[in-house]
Amino acid sequence: MKLRQIERWIERELEFEKFDDVSNNGLQIAREGDDIKVIAFAVDGSVASIKSAAKAGAQLLVVHHGISWGGGIRRLTGPQYNVVKAAMDANIALYAVHLPLDASLKYGNNREIARLLGLRNLQRAFSYHGNLIGLVGMSSRRVEVKLGNRSVVLRPRQKVGVCSGGAGEFAVEAKELGCNVFITGEASWGEVIAAQNANANLTCCGHYETETFGVNALARAVAKRLGIEVVVL
Repeated sequence: MKLRQIERWIERELEFEKFDDVSNNGLQIAREGDDIKVIAFAVDGSVASIKSAAKAGAQLLVVHHGISWGGGIRRLTGPQYNVVKAAMDANIALYAVHLPLDASLKYGNNREIARLLGLRNLQRAFSYHGNLIGLVGMSSRRVEVKLGNRSVVLRPRQKVGVCSGGAGEFAVEAKELGCNVFITGEASWGEVIAAQNANANLTCCGHYETETFGVNALARAVAKRLGIEVVVL
């Protein structure tokens, strides 16, 4: 399949046009040739993930965290140079999907976490750069699951907020929305103290761990809908 066909499908499915993102979503490193036979998926666009993608025979690596943010790359030195060199040496294209993969109601990190927790009556919440990226829902039964590095226990009829990654800043807002529990990946110490002062139940399950869900869901969808071989790193 042609690289541009894959790009267009992802952009359409994840509704790129709706997001004002600090990440430069889309193709961040090109490759020679546009035929893609294997796509690798990972959370981070790193030297290690590129090398793993190359070992798996991939021509394209799709990640949640790319290497270009805000104003883009001003100098190609240090860690960014190492990533670009690894990609060019292996002739692997790098494609990033940030906020759209957090927020998607089809394949998003938060949708998949809500599904794991059995939440119902989902509503969008937690605005980041003008985009509602998280979810609030109700637990319909007792649930005890391993989520990242924590065991999460929910009781029936609890209101739960979910926002993957480093979203500790929303713990107080979740409390104000009536949430009994707020689940995210990580929080700064200041955010932890703010949550304690608001009597908010903040549960941090790991930044990386909470952002594997969307990567896996998108990989499954690409394999099924586009009929192309995928590998999750």
